[in-house]
Amino acid sequence: MAFALILRSNGHSSAHLAGVTSLAILLVSGCGTGVPNSATKGQTGTSSATTTTVSTGAQLGLIWNPGDSTLRTLAGVPGSTQLGAALFPAGAYVSGAFSSPTQTALLIDPKGNLQVMALPSTQPSTVTQNVAPASLIAFSPRGGYAVVFAPGSTSILVVGGLPQAPVVNTVTAASAVQGAAISDAGTLLLATGKTSVTVTAITAAGSNSTFATLGGFGGMSFMAGSEDSLIADSTANTLARYHNGTGSVLATHASGLNQPFAVAASQDGHWAVTVDKADGVLLRIDLTGAATPAQSTCACSPTQLAALNGNAVFELVAPGTAPGWMIEADSPTARVLFIPPARGGQ
Repeated sequence: MAFALILRSNGHSSAHLAGVTSLAILLVSGCGTGVPNSATKGQTGTSSATTTTVSTGAQLGLIWNPGDSTLRTLAGVPGSTQLGAALFPAGAYVSGAFSSPTQTALLIDPKGNLQVMALPSTQPSTVTQNVAPASLIAFSPRGGYAVVFAPGSTSILVVGGLPQAPVVNTVTAASAVQGAAISDAGTLLLATGKTSVTVTAITAAGSNSTFATLGGFGGMSFMAGSEDSLIADSTANTLARYHNGTGSVLATHASGLNQPFAVAASQDGHWAVTVDKADGVLLRIDLTGAATPAQSTCACSPTQLAALNGNAVFELVAPGTAPGWMIEADSPTARVLFIPPARGGQ
């Protein structure tokens, strides 16, 4: 099967490849567009962000609340938290994500401007424009890179140089993208296809290889400071760790996997966590092999595994008018914890 591929950097250049099976993408290192310190104004002519400041003290980071499309502080420690006021008015942005290691948020406004906000500043600046508002944002484990994409599309943005000097490269593929992840070295993982899913790795130097063919996409992520990746198959109900392109199975349906849809790893590389679509069960996997996988349950329907401040603390459901939930996976026993909803008037 032949296809054409286009890589664009600021719209000024393109490269075409054909006659290659599956997905192959050339990501050119060092080229791209950086737009530092360029604040985008909102529809009223004022900055999209307000002058709200981030409180001091123990923090679990900033969390994106899809209910009102705001970014809020989550103060406290696991098991004792408080949701803060929104950092900007509802509707100022349509999508967002936060990286705890770099204390950096990426936000997309209704006009398709991708903006970066690095704490302690709460004033965002424009990184690039014409981004699909429905795009998802995934940071590398330590936050120096991010990938931005709309599921089902063929356009992927790779953002490097975070937080201080963001540079953007655009990758255009001929197959619809189901999922994407990026490593701390800038290696991109793309899951493409419909009836079967091909996972392809593209290094920052431009080399590419096919890692896996899945029955269904069940989530994937890189490990912090490593090129090892975790990839879940939602049809086969497996989780595998890939090292130098070779996978080893870590968990199966017998362990508790039942249509996984997300996977994440702790910052120290000790733990992995998956979450099931079919039953909402959370599975903690000891990546050292010292313990067998252990299941946890939540009085909720998990929607994500978003890293919060800490070694292995992940948001499961965003709080808003209703409570949220998180899992702290590096305790002797993984704890699923309640996040109080926003207080009245916030």
